[in-house]
Amino acid sequence: MKDLSFQHIILIYLVVINVATFFTYGIDKWKAKRTKWRIREAALLGLAVLGGSIGAWLGMKVWHHKTQHKKFKYGIPIILIAQVIILLLTSCRTKQVVELSKPFPESKYAPEHSPNVFLLMYDAEVGKEPLLKAIKEYKCEIVYDYGIINGMALKKPEDKGGVRDVDNIVEGDPLEETMQYFKTVKGVTNVEYDNIIRLTDPVKPRLEIQ
Repeated sequence: MKDLSFQHIILIYLVVINVATFFTYGIDKWKAKRTKWRIREAALLGLAVLGGSIGAWLGMKVWHHKTQHKKFKYGIPIILIAQVIILLLTSCRTKQVVELSKPFPESKYAPEHSPNVFLLMYDAEVGKEPLLKAIKEYKCEIVYDYGIINGMALKKPEDKGGVRDVDNIVEGDPLEETMQYFKTVKGVTNVEYDNIIRLTDPVKPRLEIQ
């Protein structure tokens, strides 16, 4: 047998207390007719406050009990309305599960970069004279001098690129050798790839709310 959920326990509690409250009002009415010991009004109102407001309201109507007492005539309906509002506010909250959509395969959507062009930044205090000298010696082409920022886009020469093994065979990234060279130039602060952003590339995984 499966364990009862919290909602089921609350439901059972409300049914039990309202049935008990309904019959408690009936018992108090029966005692009132026979001038016997009575149930305190505080206890009758307390049962309503503890969740038995429906039972109390039905008990007043069915047993014709406490209907002229202001505490009950106005108090019980106020308690009932307040409890119904609280119940609606707590039960109307839909359960939302927020999770990330499945990530895109890295092999398919890994960032691409230009095989010949790379970007670099240089220190303004050092200036770009050492960099221009290195560009000339390495025979790079200046694709773009950003001007407003201390940076350039350079194109490596055709005869440069990759990493050569002991047999002088070019392997790996065609820009690696060139980028490593410019990292050692005086004043250069950063060297990075010129990444290609396609319109079909995913930007960020979107949130799915179920």
